[in-house]
Amino acid sequence: MKTLIYNEIRIFFSKRNIGIFIIGYLSMIVIFCFYFVPKHNNYISSQVHYYEQMVTSDATRSKIITEQINRMKEIGEDTEKLEKSRDFWQADLENCRLVSYNLEHENAHCIAETMIKRDKLLQKVIDEGGDLSSYSIMLRNDERDLKNRIKLQDMYMKNQFYDFVYEKMPTAYYMLSNFFVFGGIPIIVILACVILSNFDCWSKDFESNTYKLLFTMTGSRAKIYLSRTIVTSITTMIMSLMMISILFVLGYFTYGLGDEVFVIVKNTFVPISMWCMNNLMITIVLLAFLSTMIQVLSLFTNSGISLLVPCLCLLVLLTDINLFSSIFSINSLILWIIILLIVIIHFCMVKYLERIDLNGAN
Repeated sequence: MKTLIYNEIRIFFSKRNIGIFIIGYLSMIVIFCFYFVPKHNNYISSQVHYYEQMVTSDATRSKIITEQINRMKEIGEDTEKLEKSRDFWQADLENCRLVSYNLEHENAHCIAETMIKRDKLLQKVIDEGGDLSSYSIMLRNDERDLKNRIKLQDMYMKNQFYDFVYEKMPTAYYMLSNFFVFGGIPIIVILACVILSNFDCWSKDFESNTYKLLFTMTGSRAKIYLSRTIVTSITTMIMSLMMISILFVLGYFTYGLGDEVFVIVKNTFVPISMWCMNNLMITIVLLAFLSTMIQVLSLFTNSGISLLVPCLCLLVLLTDINLFSSIFSINSLILWIIILLIVIIHFCMVKYLERIDLNGAN
């Protein structure tokens, strides 16, 4: 068995597979330096621009409402609601000016205080029955999101953590969390490397007509199958985790660990470190399942290209749908079912290989 495993390790680390993963590692460095870092650097300028637009918008709203109030007073109509609306937009105008100024001077503490004040002011209007359509630009998502955001900001302020205002800062945990957002570049690179290194796991033996020699080697067919499956799966996982660790390390040495951040999961605040570790375990299981399915399909495919093309097309297709948002909400029971399914698939394949007629195989 040791000889089989050693031989499979040598086969897996072919020049092609080594090249695939080297390109994957270099891609992670390029992605960090030329995507995430510029994205963070552009964040402040984009936010300054946003708040400058809000200042202009708030000033215009205040002016229009003031004119309406004056006209209504002339004809003796009630202006209480309009006055409350005017007071809100004037207060928001001052808050936006403060945020814009402090963003330019990178004063995270003052930015955080003003952002919380702005959100709480909006929440007060909503609690008093204000028309939400007038404030949709400030809600971002919905009223529930606003309440959670205020709670989260209060927690950060209590812990004296103010860098939460820089949402795109590529810290170590921020980079790790990007692997759990489908459509994100890092996870696409990893999935592509998994597909490219596994697509001809067995089909290469059928293409070169060496499968008969392979399965008549010393040792049972089960041992031959399991040795290749174990080596390919484990090595793929290790190489994938190394790609993940590259972004984590780059984020850590450039912007810090970033473990002060919390993630809202079902209205519960979860430390980002715990959230990432949980999703990392799910990622490992799902990558193992993907590797298993590709290997099994490869066993029934005489040409590796005929499997590679559909897999890559499927990967491109999946980048356009929000698949991982549901995948990373799966519970532990479903995760164990997936693990059990992997075991069952390999067990069935062992039984299939023990009964297959090599002379009749194509």
